[in-house]
Amino acid sequence: MHSWNGILSTCDEIEELLRTAAPGADTQKLREVRTLALRMSGRDSYITDQANKLASRAAIYFSERRHQAEQGGAEGVMREMRYSLLRAIRDQAKLREQGTT
Repeated sequence: MHSWNGILSTCDEIEELLRTAAPGADTQKLREVRTLALRMSGRDSYITDQANKLASRAAIYFSERRHQAEQGGAEGVMREMRYSLLRAIRDQAKLREQGTT
C-alpha cells in the first residue's frame, strides 16, 4: 500500500504520461497507466474506484478508434482523465492525509 504522498506522486507520473500522449493504439502507454493506477488501489475505496475509471478511460483513449465514439472525442476522454479523475484522486489523498496527521 502506498502513502498518501505516494498516491500524489503516482498522479504526477500519470499526468506526465498523459501530457505527451496522443489518441490511438499505444499499448505501452496504456500498460504504464494501468500499472500506475493499480499502484494507487487498495488503501481507499474512492481512490480505487477513480483509479479503475482512469484505467478504463485510458483503454478507450489508447485504442485504435474507440475514443472517436466518446462524447467530446479523444479530447473529452483526456480532459476527463487529467482534470476530473486525477483531480478527484488527488483531492481524496490530500483529505485522507489531513485526517491522519
